[in-house]
Amino acid sequence: MYKIERLLVALDLTEMDELLIKYSSHLAKFLKSEKVYFIHVAKDLELPEDLKKNYPDLMAPNDESMADSINKLVEKAWDSDYKCEKVIEIKEGDPSDQILKWVNIKDIDMMVMGRKRKLKGGGIVPQKVAKVVHTSLMMVPEGFGFKLDKVVVPVDFSKHSKLAVEEALSITEKNKVDVSLVHVYDVPSGYHKTGKNYDEFSKIMEGHAKNDYKEFIKKNEFPEDLNCDYVLDEDNSPADKIFEFASDQKADMIIMGSKGRTGLASILLGSVAEKVVVYDSEIPLMIVKEKGENMGFLKALLKL
Repeated sequence: MYKIERLLVALDLTEMDELLIKYSSHLAKFLKSEKVYFIHVAKDLELPEDLKKNYPDLMAPNDESMADSINKLVEKAWDSDYKCEKVIEIKEGDPSDQILKWVNIKDIDMMVMGRKRKLKGGGIVPQKVAKVVHTSLMMVPEGFGFKLDKVVVPVDFSKHSKLAVEEALSITEKNKVDVSLVHVYDVPSGYHKTGKNYDEFSKIMEGHAKNDYKEFIKKNEFPEDLNCDYVLDEDNSPADKIFEFASDQKADMIIMGSKGRTGLASILLGSVAEKVVVYDSEIPLMIVKEKGENMGFLKALLKL
């Protein structure tokens, strides 16, 4: 797993910013990050001509005044004792496009974005960015103060699950954090043709999952005492099962890979990861991606 040296925190000049800065100050400490970029993208820094004509004394907020305001908030809200370089960036244009470009330009290792429930501002930009950004993503729900005693990692034994487990172990190695893995499995629709009933075949599927887990641990040289729970998905809602398990475990963070065993370019989120991103949850979520994979695909998207 690559070291997360550069964080990019997306700010939108709402109440959420202070929470994100506070959370990032502790996240950077856990990750031992060297540099944190705080970026705000304004759709337009210029006032409309009719407003300037009718109100000649009205001043549009410029990038310098915005940067100064954000810098003061960073100084106020950065409440961990961790020292690292902090950079303020003000950009103009489409928020999603600008964020994706700056992730590339600044060689960002992980993005930090907010997940809003009641605060003003929508979640469209985080969802759009999460789908295509080529680096890992941390989504912080509103109202969550930093705490990291328990981490849950959903696994399907794919290479992206491997990345998620590696990241969890890296974060928790020196911080005494409990890591718990969970595998959500289901029963194939044609199980009745085998002569087995649903309960019998669910036991068979659980047995296969346990065998796959043993091979997964052995192949990747993970600690043998790493615990994994197995959850049957009876209603084709793996995202629900993941969050229900994490909630029961009182998890402070969910860390998962961006894709499962199948799918197209891994720069895009898999179906389960995408559902988890939009899930209305109070648990912070880290989506781990293989940095730089399919960069050509991203560049093509940005040109559209």
